[in-house]
Amino acid sequence: MLLSLRLRLMVAFLSVIVITLTFASVGAVVLLREQQTEFARQRYGRLVDPFALRVQQMERAGYPLFRIRSELADPASYYEVRLLLLDDTNQVILDTGAGEEMLGVTLAIDQPSAGPQGQPYRAWLAHWQQQDLYLFVSTTASPARSEPGSEPMRLVIAVPASDVTAAWDLLLPRQLWAGSLAFVVAVLLSIVVAGRITQPVRAMTRASEAIAEGHYDQRIEVNGHDEIAQLSRAFNRMASEVGRNQRAMRQLVANMTHDLKTPLTSIGGFSQAIAEGLPENAEEYQRLGQVINDEAGHMGALVDDLLYLSRIDSGQLALSVESIHVDDLVSATADRFTFQAESGDVTIRRELRAGDIQGDGRRLEQVFTNLLENAIRFAPRGTEVLLRSYRYGPSAVIEVHNGGEPIPAQSLPHVFDRFFQGDPARRRGGHQGLGLAIVHELVQAHGGTVAVQSAAESGTTFTVRLPVAGPPPSGAPDAEGTPAPEAASLRFEAETAS
Repeated sequence: MLLSLRLRLMVAFLSVIVITLTFASVGAVVLLREQQTEFARQRYGRLVDPFALRVQQMERAGYPLFRIRSELADPASYYEVRLLLLDDTNQVILDTGAGEEMLGVTLAIDQPSAGPQGQPYRAWLAHWQQQDLYLFVSTTASPARSEPGSEPMRLVIAVPASDVTAAWDLLLPRQLWAGSLAFVVAVLLSIVVAGRITQPVRAMTRASEAIAEGHYDQRIEVNGHDEIAQLSRAFNRMASEVGRNQRAMRQLVANMTHDLKTPLTSIGGFSQAIAEGLPENAEEYQRLGQVINDEAGHMGALVDDLLYLSRIDSGQLALSVESIHVDDLVSATADRFTFQAESGDVTIRRELRAGDIQGDGRRLEQVFTNLLENAIRFAPRGTEVLLRSYRYGPSAVIEVHNGGEPIPAQSLPHVFDRFFQGDPARRRGGHQGLGLAIVHELVQAHGGTVAVQSAAESGTTFTVRLPVAGPPPSGAPDAEGTPAPEAASLRFEAETAS
């Protein structure tokens, strides 16, 4: 599969390159052919004047035709041209070609005039013995005379048309060499590029197989910032989350086993005592029954939290959206914790100015309950918990602040993760790290956000932002990402009450 992907990439690269080279070659042939043909015509045409002047010199020296032919034969052979002398009727009277086949042939050549763009020659295309010839005649040199008083002679250079038009063929070998070199380089580059693309895919496949076997420490080396690098980073994040969730699940099972073992032991022991009639009086029966009831309630609360999160994950949690006065909801929640706060010598202060919003009051009450219970539980004695709400743009902002010890910086990114407990040694009340996860899910279901900030100087603050207009139809968080102003920090244990 991976090899097939690499081959497909190479074939795609090479196809594009071959098509590009083909079009480039065809374009070069079309553009250069006429240019090279014109260069060849100019090269032959510029030979006319020197040969014509040479003929004039020999004519003035009194050379007969056979002597002129003898003198012209070698230079004509050197330049690979055929030299002709025409009389005034355009009949060939001298031919340097082998066998002098063109002697006596009359050529259809007009009287020469100035060439195009001032060229010192004119060219005609003639047909002779089933072949085309280019005939070049000087437009500047004076015609020569074979003897005094005779009619002037004109020098003509005859070249097969194929020699002129095929001049561009000299470029073909160079084009072939250049194309071949480009093709070889393209093959090498395609191998390298295809390898760079498929290598991370192969690495991800091996890592995925290892993760499937339970090895969650797999990571992909990330190079660059392209899409492959982004995919590698996303895979590493996924592997990290999977590994962390697996560790959290194992820790959850261990914690639940420990927490369920104690109440089950108590329930079993006390129920056996009741069954055996060990209590001596009604008060003792009542005390044992109360212990059994408390332990059963503890286990039920833990199971309820797990079932609640399961309902959220499966999409079975339906919100009953209505207009609610969020300040009254927060205040009523605080009233329920008055006794707990007084028992811990903690004061609850309220600054509520958010007003009405659209939301599910019962679900939001659970959010505020979890946050407020944690704030009171971890607030130092003699301090206060601040509940503050206000409007910020299209959102209602609710803050829960206490002045306890700050959450460790390494724990802050994970406080809303399920089963996460920042300090297991400080677990109180059998909490399993599910409360803040429930808070996060419920706020997100309302289209809002929840954040935490914590510092030794300012304490710990949980900030909940809820859209005043209510949750969006999709149930996703609102698009607005503007942070709430004056968001203090937070100091809550990474576990929370159910």
